[in-house]
Amino acid sequence: MQSIPAIDRRHFLASLLAFGSLPFFDSIAEAEVAAASSGDDALVRWWPIQKRPASVIRTTPIEDLPVVHGEDGQQSQGTFGALSMLLQSLSGLAAQAVNEGRSDELIWIETNHPAYRRWYRETIERTGIVDQGQLDVWKLLARCQQRNLVKGYVLMRLDRSEGAEHQVRDKSDESVNVATALCGVLGAILVDESLEEQVRELGFEKLADARQISLAECFETYRDQFNRSLILAQDPRKPFMRELSIAHRCLVIHGQAKPVPQILSWLKPLSSVLGWNAGDEGAQVRQFSEYGHVLTVSDWAHGIPLLSVAYDEQKLPQVGGIDPAKIDWSWQGPCHAMVMSDGDNVQWALGDLTETSRREFWDDPTHGWLPFSWTTPTIPLAQAAPVVADYLARTRKRNVSLVEFGGGYIFPDCFGRRRDEADLLDQYAIRLAAWMKATDTRVLSLLVWDIDSEKAQRAYQTLARRMPDLVGMIAIEYSPYEGGEGRVFWVDNGQGSQLPVMTCRYALWAQSNRPNTGSPSEVAAMVRRDLTAATKPEDQLAWTIVHAWSWFRNADQPEEEEVRQQGAERRGARRGHVVAHWSQEKLGDEVRSVTIEELLWRLRMAKDPERTRQAIHSEE
Repeated sequence: MQSIPAIDRRHFLASLLAFGSLPFFDSIAEAEVAAASSGDDALVRWWPIQKRPASVIRTTPIEDLPVVHGEDGQQSQGTFGALSMLLQSLSGLAAQAVNEGRSDELIWIETNHPAYRRWYRETIERTGIVDQGQLDVWKLLARCQQRNLVKGYVLMRLDRSEGAEHQVRDKSDESVNVATALCGVLGAILVDESLEEQVRELGFEKLADARQISLAECFETYRDQFNRSLILAQDPRKPFMRELSIAHRCLVIHGQAKPVPQILSWLKPLSSVLGWNAGDEGAQVRQFSEYGHVLTVSDWAHGIPLLSVAYDEQKLPQVGGIDPAKIDWSWQGPCHAMVMSDGDNVQWALGDLTETSRREFWDDPTHGWLPFSWTTPTIPLAQAAPVVADYLARTRKRNVSLVEFGGGYIFPDCFGRRRDEADLLDQYAIRLAAWMKATDTRVLSLLVWDIDSEKAQRAYQTLARRMPDLVGMIAIEYSPYEGGEGRVFWVDNGQGSQLPVMTCRYALWAQSNRPNTGSPSEVAAMVRRDLTAATKPEDQLAWTIVHAWSWFRNADQPEEEEVRQQGAERRGARRGHVVAHWSQEKLGDEVRSVTIEELLWRLRMAKDPERTRQAIHSEE
């Protein structure tokens, strides 16, 4: 493996203050050519760039959209209705026109969620974009018509099939996904059957009938016009992210059957998959990973075209961390870290992570009372919604660690297996390493299919050599999360030191019925029992994954903590950060709570004191 050139971090950051200067390349090879020609170490985006407009117009909140009555007696309204789909296409066409210099105004699809209202205000304040007020759907359509943004419409039919979301439903209507793809290349709006007569009366021409076109036919007919570096995976019931897909002329898939494998093979390596696919989670992530693509969970995300706009004074968020010289090294006893799950979830970070009426996560009143660690998609957010990434970095408590969740949701031990191109994981590590360094992110979290396999070991080695300055990595087995049983793998960083890959040992997880998992008091009891009985220093160190969606009650006995998950809130249960806080309080004085970053430093000190002290000295 080639040696990695040293990066002058100050020069590196100074040359990249505005994200507008960061390219969205079709391939890593193009990025490397551009970097070599520019003389700088380029940050390669895997979220697309949105050019800055002069102004933005807001829509009616999607939760308040009126009822639409179809000729067949069916009704649709609000977030998942026909008007919501229409708004997504208008926003997408506006964003596309701004990127191509045909317009200077974006559309913000309003939502009542308090976090999104904050991101909107901050983005407007920082960019200087002018807020032109709010229009209802039909006035907005007329405005876009006057500006020649709409060439016609694609007819589709809302999916009303039976079955759960995120699943492949036998009779699901996929016409909205085909229509979304066509809208991007035809310059059209999404029109459900219930709206067609009204849209025709306004003078719009039907350009295609997606009810009669399969995804395979759409792909074969227009493949030369679709984006080969970006794709959307989305349930046909959901309107979200279609605006971004239309803006960048993306195909939209649902499920893993044909023609999805053919599409994934056609995409350029290291393409971005936005949204969330149908079917088993492991199967879909593995399929994307094997074809060498990176999933970013975003199927409920709002407003990315506006939120991804750059602003002049914008700097990369600085995650930072602890000063290892200030660790209380006099403490030689057991140490334990709590780490929140689901850091791959961009939509959660945009919404409920930071602000909800229940105050469950980042806004939990107990957040920061005790050391805690969060897996987060900070690097994807730095590209897709920089105000959010900056908020997390800026409001991070002193005793809180932010851990980058892989740069996206991949299984590194399966990555690129179905491609002919060699070393795709190494190429992915190159671009991720640049962002890790530029954002001062020090710990990397990995979700791995088979945590101690030979392929996994090679993946750890690849990542360590490309990111030699990491404090360490943490690894979670896909199923079960705590399957690594706390084992530590040591990998050469290519600079004479070894980095730890520390696996998850315990899981704070409701009704799991697995060893090393349980309620807040059960996990605390296991941690106390195991770590205080250990004789080797490295065996006194462990961490627990906190399942973000598990509900518990605050009690002293496990049987009183456990609660039926459905309707748990009505029975006085809580979830999120406070649940981990309850468990930490039950550890007592024998086990010290620390951040995952401190835990990794302590692990390195136990393994190799001399080199660790040298590394600490170099940090000063």
